Amino acid sequence: MLAAAGIIAGACAARPGAHPAGPAMGAAGWSPALVDTLLRLGREDQGGREGLARAAAAGDTATLKQSLRDDSARSVWLRRVVRGHGWPTRASTPDSAAGAAWLILQHTPFYDWQNEILPTLQALAARGELPPADLALFTDRVLVHRGQPQRYGTQFNVAGGRLVPAPIADPGGVDARRAAVGLPPMADYVRMLGEMYQLPVAWPPPPGH
Repeated sequence: MLAAAGIIAGACAARPGAHPAGPAMGAAGWSPALVDTLLRLGREDQGGREGLARAAAAGDTATLKQSLRDDSARSVWLRRVVRGHGWPTRASTPDSAAGAAWLILQHTPFYDWQNEILPTLQALAARGELPPADLALFTDRVLVHRGQPQRYGTQFNVAGGRLVPAPIADPGGVDARRAAVGLPPMADYVRMLGEMYQLPVAWPPPPGH
């Protein structure tokens, strides 16, 4: 969501078998102090987030670089704790702490870490600990960072002073896929993005998207 040439917009969703490879889920060790720190970092993550699209459109590189530094610092902390104590789940932390971790992961500039965590989030969603809409949003982000088309139309870039969707696989079927995971229709989502970021939104997508 940060670099002017990268993903800048994507509103967060309302909040069987062997587990896939990846960080452990719900490992013991999330102390009250760690949870408090995670909740604080989650609040910091959301502070000023809505102004980033306007900063990108205005070419305000100082704001974008500071946001990137802040996201990196939060990511370094969370990645270290997760590797020692597992991804926060309902069994190991309050729901609000798990939500804060998801926000930090969503905004991390460490794309290799997002790839590493994706199977863990898929397993959490399969057992009902992560809303399908949250998994869809995160999956789109991972796909775009891999240079692949997104599935649910959640990820937008700032280009020419407006929000433009990253390429979408089968755009004609995007609303059906969104409905299947509990996301609103694109028309409603686009309206929400425009109001949130105070920028015009290119929808339907331009040719080639």
